[in-house]
Amino acid sequence: MLKAIPIISFTCLSIAYFGHSQSVSTVQFQYHSISSAIQTDSATQQWIKPYNDSIEKYLNTTIGFSLENVYKNKGGGALGNLVTHAMLKHAQTKAGTTLHAAILHPSAIKGYLAQGNITISSLIQLLPYNNQLVIVSISGLNLTQFIQQMAADGGWPICGIKYNITPQGNATNIYINNEPIIPGNTYQIVVTDYMKNGNYKCEILKLLPQVSLNTNLRESCKVYIESFTNNHEPLAINKVSPINYVYE
Repeated sequence: MLKAIPIISFTCLSIAYFGHSQSVSTVQFQYHSISSAIQTDSATQQWIKPYNDSIEKYLNTTIGFSLENVYKNKGGGALGNLVTHAMLKHAQTKAGTTLHAAILHPSAIKGYLAQGNITISSLIQLLPYNNQLVIVSISGLNLTQFIQQMAADGGWPICGIKYNITPQGNATNIYINNEPIIPGNTYQIVVTDYMKNGNYKCEILKLLPQVSLNTNLRESCKVYIESFTNNHEPLAINKVSPINYVYE
């Protein structure tokens, strides 16, 4: 397949410098076809080979092992449990304090974690976005509203919170750390910066106080998976859902 790209050169660029400006006077370009017929530039290949080899070595680094496929199902599934537990544990380590819960939008997780060796590459495919972790201070009243919103959406991956979802999409029997949520209390939850900025319809989080942790979602999972590897253990899988779907 041939592709043509224009190579453009400007005889004069528009420049603003200490009050002096110039504008483009003429533009010249040529089309160059790109195809498999173009010979490889061996000098360029040799120049980038050390960098390419180092990247490939890093991506193929094994960080853990899973005894089975781990899937993201309704409400998060075992994979949602894994990722949100990793979020909460890593955030608590970084913050040096106990936090109440971790919440993640399901769209942040792509695909599934395959049985076998877990590599940096497979983790990047699983969590492709560079979502930073932040701690948000939220009242019990607002947290309950947020959980109601998640319930209406079928449930999101969550750790530290348990609740039921009725056939009408309402959240009932909501507990945080096995205690009922108190509307006037303030809770510390871990979310991503993308959620905190109001995306995924998370407007309720947008104006709340936050603490940035200078770490990201993928790093939290990497550290969590490596904690099992360091103990010569396979990755532990929790299949118990924190969300109970009630069928009346």
